[in-house]
Formats: sequence, structure tokens, C-alpha cells
Amino acid sequence: MSKAHEVVQKLMDAVPISELSSDENRSTFERIKHRLQSAPDLQAELRSLYTVEGFSDFALSLMWIAQQAESDASATLPSPADTTLVFSSFRRAVGEAAMAEDQPQPAAGAAEATAGGGSETFSVLLERFVEAIQSGEEQRSTLLERVVNECEAVGAGDFPEDFRLFSTLLAEFLRYVLENQLLDDIRVLNILANIPSPVAHWVSAAPEARAGLFEEEINILRDFKSHFE
Repeated sequence: MSKAHEVVQKLMDAVPISELSSDENRSTFERIKHRLQSAPDLQAELRSLYTVEGFSDFALSLMWIAQQAESDASATLPSPADTTLVFSSFRRAVGEAAMAEDQPQPAAGAAEATAGGGSETFSVLLERFVEAIQSGEEQRSTLLERVVNECEAVGAGDFPEDFRLFSTLLAEFLRYVLENQLLDDIRVLNILANIPSPVAHWVSAAPEARAGLFEEEINILRDFKSHFE
């Protein structure tokens, strides 16, 4: 069993399926868990899950964690943030997220604590980073490094080609910004302004509707140095 397979298996065991709203949803999770645990090729099984309508985000979260497990020699157990991310994406896949939205919202302090726990999806992390850049927040450098790390994980991972290319180009652009101390440059703000939108659309769209969503941003990022010459 590969390290990624082992971490994903432990992660699936840690998900609190008793909190799901129905026996049907718990049964669905158990079937997926069994298929992943018994699959001879974990990545092939995750790619198959990715094509199931509504489950692309759930599959991507597992691909992401599997990739991190392979690249981090010290990772042997899933983090609480990983468990939260996978559980949340599964609940969205089976339609429980809408029910959660009807529940009372947590207090602001609790919401901030949750956000600080590292459980954001890639799209939410990008949105936070761009907002920090636009408002000049002190944490923007830290967020930039996190975004670069996540981009590099996607670029080296088993993800769809357009997602990997976009992430690789974005990481290259952000490293250039950091190395040249351009965080306050209006040209950087202009390039980053529309970056989160296609990522959010891509994550929420059905697989067959994702073609071309990154095309404009990929073209901009490929040619970003021309804006600084």
C-alpha cells in the first residue's frame, strides 16, 4: 500500500459519517470508502470518482491530500483540517450543504477560528489572498506563500491538464511578484483581480462544463512579464 493510499484510508476512517443526515448518504460514503481502500490504483479510482456528477470537488479534495501525502515525508496521519475539508465536500456532493446553509451562522469569532485552521479550498484561499492584496493587509505575504505552495502541489499532482497549467503559471507569476517586491504594484492588482473567479467556477461546474474556463487567465499569465518591461 502506498503512503498516499494509507493516508487516504485513515482519512476516510476519521470522517464523522454519523453526522450525515440519512442512512442513504452514510451508505454512499461507505461504498466509496470501500472502493478506495480496495482499489489497486488509488489515482485511477479517484479519477473515476471525479467524473461522477456532483462528486468532482470531493474527488479533488482527496486527490489533493493524496498528492500532499506523497510529497511530505513526515505526513502519516490526516490533519483535522483535511478531515473537515473532505467531509464538507462530501456533504455538498450529496446535497447536505443546502441544509447546512439554513442553520444559524456561527459567531464571528468562531468563523474566524475555522478559517484560520487551514481548511479552505483552493478557490477560497485565492479569494482571501486577492482581498488581502487589494486591502494591503499584513498577512498578504503569508497568504502568497500558501497560494504558491498549493499551486505547486496542483501543478505536480494528478489533476486535469488545464488546472495544472493554470496553477503552474500562477505560481511562477507570484514568485516573480515576491522576488521583485511588487505586492503594491497596480499591475499586479490588475492581473490578480479576476483570478479567483474562474477557479470558483471550475470547482463548482460539472466536468463537461469546465473546458475553456481557464483559457483567458492562462494567456494572461503566460505573458505576464510583458506588463513589467
